[in-house]
Amino acid sequence: MKKLTIVLLVLTTALLAHARLTKLWTYQELHDQADLVVIAKHISTTNITEQAILPNIAPDVHVIGLSSEFDVEAVMKGDASLKKLTLHHYRLAPLPENETMVNGPSLASFEADHYNTRYLLFLHLEPDGRYAPVSGQTDLDHVSILRLDGNAL
Repeated sequence: MKKLTIVLLVLTTALLAHARLTKLWTYQELHDQADLVVIAKHISTTNITEQAILPNIAPDVHVIGLSSEFDVEAVMKGDASLKKLTLHHYRLAPLPENETMVNGPSLASFEADHYNTRYLLFLHLEPDGRYAPVSGQTDLDHVSILRLDGNAL
């Protein structure tokens, strides 16, 4: 009876867990796969008309496209003359009433930035000239986009 109780407890716990696997990136992998690695300051973010469903996550997560403008302050890889860039990323679309999201994506958000906040960005060049996170659109915050909290200006 004791073994049966333990087995049922383990199975019940496994059914309640809502974890999903994500890739653990090293800085070297991010650097190697990036077209551009920069330290940049966020200037503005605007909604675009794009609507999508994020890949590699279930159930479907509906998102709305964003374009964020950055002033480039230092280039570690890529075009050293680059002064500005546009980051293509997403925000969550509003959820239907009475629906909640468990274990959702880790999306970038710049709305609450302080004026001098800088980011270390590992980016791919898209065909339209915008940049996108190397780690993909589903889990990019704290992977391809890292907030820097130093005092350098």
